[in-house]
Amino acid sequence: MPAAVLLAWQLTASALPPSRFDELTPGRLRAELTPLLPVPAHPYPPGHTRSAPRPPGTTREFLPPGRGLLDEVDLYRLCWSGDRQVAKDTMPVKNR
Repeated sequence: MPAAVLLAWQLTASALPPSRFDELTPGRLRAELTPLLPVPAHPYPPGHTRSAPRPPGTTREFLPPGRGLLDEVDLYRLCWSGDRQVAKDTMPVKNR
């Protein structure tokens, strides 16, 4: 039971409302964007989403758009080069 509570917290705490996603402009520093980003990032993106092509040399974070805990919704992906955001997009949760 405690594991289920922790998972529910992780999934809801990592939500990023669409209005905030719109504010994230590639080229900005992570320090500028930190107040807009939830902590932690989505801990369990699907394998096909994790392995999707991304800009070379970048790291990525996945964030749900803040809908219901049990809804299957696409994820926001933020790509970082060092401490600078270089890309953002929406990734499908279902392998289409």
